[in-house]
Amino acid sequence: MTRLGSKMTFAEAVEEVWYSHKTPVAETTLRRVTYETGRAAEAVSRQEAEMLHREGPVAEARPQKVAVSVDGAFIHLTNGDWREVKTVAIGEFEQIWDTTSWESRVKTDSISYFSRSYRARDFEYYAQGELHQRGVFNAETVVSVNDGAAVNQSFLDYHLPKAVRIIDFRHTTGYLAEAGKAVWGEENERFKPWMDQACHTLKHRPPRETVANLRLLLPKVKTPEAEAKVDGAIFYIQSRLHMMDYPHFRHHGYPIGSGNVESGHKVVVQRRMTGAGMRWAEGNVDPMLALRNAVCNHRWAAVWEQAAFFRQEQQVLKQLARAAARKPPPSAPITFTSLKAAGLLPEDEQSPAPKPSSPGPWRPADDHPWRNDKWPTKEAWRWN
Repeated sequence: MTRLGSKMTFAEAVEEVWYSHKTPVAETTLRRVTYETGRAAEAVSRQEAEMLHREGPVAEARPQKVAVSVDGAFIHLTNGDWREVKTVAIGEFEQIWDTTSWESRVKTDSISYFSRSYRARDFEYYAQGELHQRGVFNAETVVSVNDGAAVNQSFLDYHLPKAVRIIDFRHTTGYLAEAGKAVWGEENERFKPWMDQACHTLKHRPPRETVANLRLLLPKVKTPEAEAKVDGAIFYIQSRLHMMDYPHFRHHGYPIGSGNVESGHKVVVQRRMTGAGMRWAEGNVDPMLALRNAVCNHRWAAVWEQAAFFRQEQQVLKQLARAAARKPPPSAPITFTSLKAAGLLPEDEQSPAPKPSSPGPWRPADDHPWRNDKWPTKEAWRWN
């Protein structure tokens, strides 16, 4: 039920359970079981990341070339807000020869994902588990292709400060297109030839040449809005020249596109969580994402075993807590005072007999002859 609930809508999962097992299951039951297992899987993932940060073990996997990309997609919540789901895609790449186009291209496979709706800092912290699982920190070469968002660069600063950072090629060409449209317009016959030449220059020539070509557009702008868009494209590329040297990256066989993480949005998030009319309660987003990662990373058996053990452990702890709450508190010791207060003593034993006082040193009474000088002392007998 949990596996079906994580791959299709709950209503469709109920129908599949009936046709495969001839067992009627209520949709509410299937939904509850799916979310409970998802919460357990998420909790196990968080515990694993915390253990890795605390103990710092060395990963067993040792890949040669790893590509890491980070991006975000949005889902609709039940309260009407939109929540960003951040995903990191991890794959191993190699350079191969394409006989169709007669040029080399980069192929990335063995892709896995970590997706959560956490805040940026929490997402960075708990992504440690997937990075360790794939042996990213042992790789000989790590390349990260992303857009220019600061949150993506912050992720690399936290985990992979020495990674080769590349701005996605299609993302950069988007700025070129905005600049060209601002000068000629999208429907102008001069726009497409200029755009094709600009993309070819960006891909095969140093990025400073693209900046120089954009500066040639400034005398042609006619409105302040168009000038602002051209200036924005120049500033964006000029401030990221070291991450846009695409001829250099292609020469070394590095990927220049972030299609891995963009396809990850479709595979992990959109296929299950962005259907028509779908709305998600805030507390159910990350449990479902934990199950989606288990399905898409092909680790369902391992995740299921860990989640089932975690659920059993939590049930035992709850039973022990309930038993401790039902156990009566230890009774107070029985004393004479408690028996007297309860009226359990006979009348003649209501008050304990006074203890006999211990005899003190002997002293003569007030009317003793010694005290009235009528008793002769030893000295008096001596002298009389």
